[in-house]
Amino acid sequence: MLPLAHVPVQPSSQDCLAWSQDGELAIAAGEEVYLLIPQNGSPEPWTHVNITVSKFTTNEWPWQEPASFKDMSIGEEQARATVTALAWSPPGLAKHRRSVLAVLTSNLILSLWASNSNPTDVDSWERVFIVNKALSLGSRLQQRIRSMAWVPTNPQHVDRQTLFSGRKWGTPLLTIADDSNGLYFLKVSSPFSGQYFAWNTKVLRRDNIVVSKSSSTRPSLLSLAMNANHFIDSIEFGAWDGEIPIVYRSSGIIHHARVAVYEDLPSRVQTKNVSGQDSLTVSLDEARSEHANMPSQLIITPLLKTRMATEKEKFGLDNNIGSHVLLRTWGLASFNKLVATCITLHPAKMVEHIAPFEGNSTILFDDGNGNGTVKSVFPWQSPAEVDVAKTQQSILDTILNQYLQRPLALNNLDLKMVYTAFCGILLLNDDKRLQRLQAAMDFLDVIERHASINLLVEHQALLSIKTSRQFSYQEFINIVRQMTTVRGQAESSSGSPEKVLLDVCPFCPDFQRTIPFDSFTEAYCPQKHPFGMTLPSYFVHLYLTSHTARCALTFLPLVEPGITKHCINCQREFFDEQSHPGIYMKLSQQLGPININDSNVEYIRAAQENKRLVKHSLASVLFDKFDTCPYCGGKFCG
Repeated sequence: MLPLAHVPVQPSSQDCLAWSQDGELAIAAGEEVYLLIPQNGSPEPWTHVNITVSKFTTNEWPWQEPASFKDMSIGEEQARATVTALAWSPPGLAKHRRSVLAVLTSNLILSLWASNSNPTDVDSWERVFIVNKALSLGSRLQQRIRSMAWVPTNPQHVDRQTLFSGRKWGTPLLTIADDSNGLYFLKVSSPFSGQYFAWNTKVLRRDNIVVSKSSSTRPSLLSLAMNANHFIDSIEFGAWDGEIPIVYRSSGIIHHARVAVYEDLPSRVQTKNVSGQDSLTVSLDEARSEHANMPSQLIITPLLKTRMATEKEKFGLDNNIGSHVLLRTWGLASFNKLVATCITLHPAKMVEHIAPFEGNSTILFDDGNGNGTVKSVFPWQSPAEVDVAKTQQSILDTILNQYLQRPLALNNLDLKMVYTAFCGILLLNDDKRLQRLQAAMDFLDVIERHASINLLVEHQALLSIKTSRQFSYQEFINIVRQMTTVRGQAESSSGSPEKVLLDVCPFCPDFQRTIPFDSFTEAYCPQKHPFGMTLPSYFVHLYLTSHTARCALTFLPLVEPGITKHCINCQREFFDEQSHPGIYMKLSQQLGPININDSNVEYIRAAQENKRLVKHSLASVLFDKFDTCPYCGGKFCG
């Protein structure tokens, strides 16, 4: 059974829980959001992260005077910005294909929060966008957001086959309701969703929702004012079936409608003005209020009731008040088969005083079978057996196929990737070695022709392998090590850094710096300096990586610090495409392939002016294809 979690906060919303598809549980806690992030390989199942969300700079959102009395304002704009609603986006919108957390505060501002590296690091969380800015052209009431909900991903709008597709993880849609009873459908874009430079939202549709007014024949002045200022206070969606049902509540009345979203596929070559090319239409049929139910209703399970009774009894004994205990629930949330609820315990029939810093809540869990553990609840924490050799072969095939299909002049990183893939072909230990030898010889010819590098040493090594007897796997390793060592010596004396095929050691002298290739996971220079292994203490803070000496995707040594990420499941280490200077991911627009010889400045100018087709780098193609861990499917972190 997953143990309960005590959190030192007081909930600030009747529905204070929100669970992402990555298993991160968010709790609305006053001016903060409290996160429970599941841990892999730790005796403690959760990492606790506390994020303050109530502070806004004047650049983020300027100071607002209260709206007029005519608008029935009670000064929400100047409220303390306590959290009133939370919702996680579908995965794919944030960095490393994670989810974005939408936070609605009592000052009627809706913010989007995301982690820029490690979600367990509180400093990595930042406010990336304020949705109210998308409504800045409207009236005062139209800039005040009352409720929101993310639209579930439509499977028909997911395109996993096209490289650099903005729809690889679906189209992120957010629905919000303003203070004038307007219902908006927004498209949310980010620098990590494949087609955009910055976070942004685009209004796709706005509807004025008509709500039935009071039927009283002699309404009071208060009821007249309230009926004139009704708003939608809750929005929920059902499941896609061509269309998707939407349920919203206004003035206590539940309304049911259906939403359809139509999206045209973008052309492969875009015109100069690309902002309007992504055609997407949202339609909303007429709402019906009769016999309308919420699309999903979670209930408190018998196991949760039992655990509530246990906590209630324990609270009474600890405080010597017997059965005079009041238990309050603050909403339910589900993740796969796991159901969570938040409770607080209070003394009954007596006065209770709690300071804001003395809040205490308990999260109870029910996994649905009564005997689950953290590993059975979260699949990525109990990984299945991984066929490493098959995965490595798939990666090498992708590198070679993409290069052969794109006979371009390669930049330095791509050149190293291609040569390392050639070496990796020789080290793959399976029954297709002879077939790959012929492919490797053809591939050497292609490299020589397009990179203008003399690869005589490599041809000689291949010839010796092809004409000699059957080699053992260790003999293949020795041949490849000797071949790359000779290649490194030739590069040390050539003086042509733009045609270097192997990485160099930052500690060795110039003539002994090259790191030969003899393993998919380890890298040593001739002086046996380890990379990604155990380093001298004075270099640990600069060069230490925790699990692998080579990037598990490009198979290049992880020599430089600060440009890596790792899989949260299998802990393999990779280059971070957002940080590595040789991978052009942020500039992979809808404009076609990148010309790899261009610098960043030249590329941006070419992309903006669209003077010619722009070509993606080979590295960016590889990292776009494998945007989750190719070995276990886990999400990245870092």
